Amino acid sequence: HERKQVPEETLKVLKHFGFSAIANVIAAIKVAKLRGLGPNDALITIATDGADLYPSERRKTLAKRFNGSFGTTDAAEVFAEHLGSVTTDHMLDCDERDRNRVFNLGYYTWVEQQGTPLEVFEARRSQTFWRDLRRFVPAWDAMIDDFNRRVAG
Repeated sequence: HERKQVPEETLKVLKHFGFSAIANVIAAIKVAKLRGLGPNDALITIATDGADLYPSERRKTLAKRFNGSFGTTDAAEVFAEHLGSVTTDHMLDCDERDRNRVFNLGYYTWVEQQGTPLEVFEARRSQTFWRDLRRFVPAWDAMIDDFNRRVAG
């Protein structure tokens, strides 16, 4: 971690990241490169899941790819392959036309398959729709807390 100037505290936290959290970090790196961000810029993402969801996958990967252990050399190789060589491949810097094309991909799923009224689907084009959802966050948090209590039970 010294060679890459990654603080020890950061490394201790990274071991808790799940697959989606890792994918979000890699996506953030790709966006930062695409946008030409530098060391004085910030890009924020979220860790959407934790490593504790995947203990069996961890064991299988260690056994299959690393002969049951994961040392410093393994870490350096994995870093080089998956983080040290992140590029902007498979990225599209969308203009308004591209954003509309991507948005319209949801039509079949939401309107045709799920039966969402077209006007409700179209309302999602506006940031106002998404901002208005913020008022539901406390209720969603309460539902998540309730679910977690019942599952941990």
